[in-house]
Amino acid sequence: MTIPLEGSPPDPEIVNLVPVNPAVEQRLSGAYGRILRVAIALSVAGTLVAALVFTWQSGLGLAIGSLLAYVNFVWLHRGTERLVERIIAANTKTAEGETKPRNVRFAFPFPLRYALLIAVAYVILKSYPRLLIGFIVGLILPILAAMGEGIYEALVISKIDQASH
Repeated sequence: MTIPLEGSPPDPEIVNLVPVNPAVEQRLSGAYGRILRVAIALSVAGTLVAALVFTWQSGLGLAIGSLLAYVNFVWLHRGTERLVERIIAANTKTAEGETKPRNVRFAFPFPLRYALLIAVAYVILKSYPRLLIGFIVGLILPILAAMGEGIYEALVISKIDQASH
């Protein structure tokens, strides 16, 4: 087996080793949308529960944390898509002899996500300490949605595999 050169097409023998089941592909293609919907549902439910069971400050902190985490998740997804597109475009351009694009403008937004998160957490910690616990819990909700999606995907794949055998 030879290692393909950069920019060359992948070896068809390697690509065809794992056949793609259309039923699995169709189910799993909507993962990003499902994660967003579950994150919103968890945020709304969590905010209501925190406000009703604990205090309105807890509900507000959870709402702020979940909103910030949701925006952060969307930015991460878009940034990752752009990164993949740039890698593909850069490999195509270098294979054709063109120069690679600069990375300064592309790399700038990634640290801004964390700077925004740190700034909001600092303001809450210094000015509104009663919001802090709800804020931290709100930051976790998109992670819980993504973990739920992973479990869902594992169950769907196992169910489709069992049905095909």
